[in-house]
Amino acid sequence: MNEIISYCVSLLFLARLSAGDVKEKAVPVFSVVFFALSAIFYQIVTGQFSWNEAGWNIFPGCVLLLLAFLTKENIGYGDGMTVLAFGLWTGGWFTLAVVCIGVMLSGIWAMVCIFRKKTEPIPFIPFLLLGMEVALLYV
Repeated sequence: MNEIISYCVSLLFLARLSAGDVKEKAVPVFSVVFFALSAIFYQIVTGQFSWNEAGWNIFPGCVLLLLAFLTKENIGYGDGMTVLAFGLWTGGWFTLAVVCIGVMLSGIWAMVCIFRKKTEPIPFIPFLLLGMEVALLYV
């Protein structure tokens, strides 16, 4: 039951952030911080919180934050923070699967944009949302 709640909350959160990411090409930091803190609070209340597990769960987000730094924000910090908070809700392995699927889907979209000669930035959070839906159906 706790897993279903985590997935539902995560889907709603990503859906909310996707709309803003597409329109404004930015992620509201307050929403991401609230999402992360609510995950920690939820895990403490349900008796599932562990520092070791939390460390692994945020690992994919930390990797994206490092990539954002190394690429001078070609991958946005907001995307890394979102994946970090997402990992607190869904777990490290599931988050890693969702990020991999999201990267593949965004790569396909990037190829479409290249053929159409569009050069605007591609929002990543909608691809995380699609990646989560694919992962829930097939992983």
